[in-house]
Amino acid sequence: MLTAASQTDMSGVLWLLVLGFVIAFILAFSVGANDVANSFGTAVGSGVVTMRQACILATIFETVGAILLGAKVSETIRSGIIDVHMYNGSEAVLMAGSISAMFGSAVWQLVASFLKLPISGTHCIVGATIGFSMVARGHQGVKWLELLRIVASWFLSPLLSGIMSAILFYFIRKFILNKEDPVPNGLRALPVFYAVTMGINLFSIMFTGAPMLGFDRLPWWGTLLISLGCALLTALVVWFIVCPRLKKKIKGKYLHNVMFGILKFGLSAGIAVPDLNGSQFHTVHKDSGIYKDLLHKLHLAKVGECMGETGDKPIRRNNSYTSYTMAIYGIHGSLKDGEGSRTGLDGEKRRSRYDSYNSYFTAVTDGEVAAADGGLTVEMGDETVRRDSLEEETDELEIDKPEVATLFQFLQILTACFGSFAHGGNDVSNAIGPLVALWLIYESASVAPSAPTPIWLLLYGGVGICTGLWIWGRRVIQTMGKDLTPITPSSGFSIELASAVTVVVASNIGLPVSTTHCKVGSVVSVGWLRSRKAVDWHLFRNIFIAWFVTVPISGLISAAIMALFYYVILPLT
Repeated sequence: MLTAASQTDMSGVLWLLVLGFVIAFILAFSVGANDVANSFGTAVGSGVVTMRQACILATIFETVGAILLGAKVSETIRSGIIDVHMYNGSEAVLMAGSISAMFGSAVWQLVASFLKLPISGTHCIVGATIGFSMVARGHQGVKWLELLRIVASWFLSPLLSGIMSAILFYFIRKFILNKEDPVPNGLRALPVFYAVTMGINLFSIMFTGAPMLGFDRLPWWGTLLISLGCALLTALVVWFIVCPRLKKKIKGKYLHNVMFGILKFGLSAGIAVPDLNGSQFHTVHKDSGIYKDLLHKLHLAKVGECMGETGDKPIRRNNSYTSYTMAIYGIHGSLKDGEGSRTGLDGEKRRSRYDSYNSYFTAVTDGEVAAADGGLTVEMGDETVRRDSLEEETDELEIDKPEVATLFQFLQILTACFGSFAHGGNDVSNAIGPLVALWLIYESASVAPSAPTPIWLLLYGGVGICTGLWIWGRRVIQTMGKDLTPITPSSGFSIELASAVTVVVASNIGLPVSTTHCKVGSVVSVGWLRSRKAVDWHLFRNIFIAWFVTVPISGLISAAIMALFYYVILPLT
């Protein structure tokens, strides 16, 4: 029978502690490369922040969230999945098991990041923990009831988060997006959105009871009153300071530069376009601009024809901002300078990004002005298109108006920051939970120490997570923000706020829900609500398969490493 070092002398297992710190950093790196992308993926996809800005903001909020909220969930990961008392007198076995769990989780998350698939770090570490315990103590070491409770939360979290996001986006669309002039209602709603976002997250921070901030001495009613007071103050600041500035910005930037530039050409009448060689043309109208013709062309997979003679390959996804922008420029022949450059209406060559909301809006503006000046014709090919089918295609995809995007841009950034904060509190436990167990076992020579989670260990995990985001995070950001479904500032706000609320509430009750499942559930539900064709169901199927195999694969890898420790390495030490 294997026996650990005596409880009075743990120096013989110091090498396990050192190895554990190395593996834990690799695990934190993999969490950052895969999981952190969920926080800012939608913000990058909608174009409100750049990749660099997202990494900077995520670095700050992930680290702060890990320190303030991470300790509570680490307790669940550390001792809630298996019965650690079964390892009394065999501390070295439990330490080896923690290393095996971290290794199995890290390997599978790195593979998933390479495949650009967002998976659950919580799934990985729980599966890996069960894997090593099955090798060392068999099924008796696993708390199956606790595992069932956690598994149930994995299914409930995407469902609840998706429902919350869909409800929020439905009301935003009904009362703001679908209005002829969305600005008044949008400005009225902003104080409420900011107040709710601020109040919920502040309540979560204080209710968690971070000792370093003295929140552990606050009664629950004190926490509630402070949160409500801060929310009310936020609403007042937004109403009296932010809203007037936004209103002025919208009027100055869009109503003058765009509407005046279009209306002065008298778009109340259509622009006649001749019929050439039997091809069908459609008139460009004030209300639709080039939207209807363009969207129909995209749905008919005619993007390749829009590219003209430049040799550009057709865009794979027809509902991305990249394909919209390139198709618009290609229609009126301004993409002839090749990818990354375009020729403006004044003939000046400009550098352009084609994958953001701003580039899309700029392209639409150029196209509408060109149409008003008689310089734009939209060719539909030889197909006969009925008006009712054209309307149906248009109704299936909604894109924020420029003034709506302005209203929701900073709000989406704010919710993304809170989402990153929630992620730091929830998912740092996936990387640091086993390492905390290693450290406390080494310090106290006990398998069930009562000492709290050291703050510096949470900070160590936060640094590893941020490193993974900076080096390899853009792969999963591409999937979450662009490939799964197109994201706009308004839909991105709905996704971010609802998923953040779900994760933060779960963190406060010590339940390790999957941040990934919450975010993907919200993305898919809002995308489906916007348009059934807007969601890449093939990609979602691959993501779901990855979710399904995460627990067994990470468990098998962990079990293999644990078997090597248990039967080969530890008997020799």
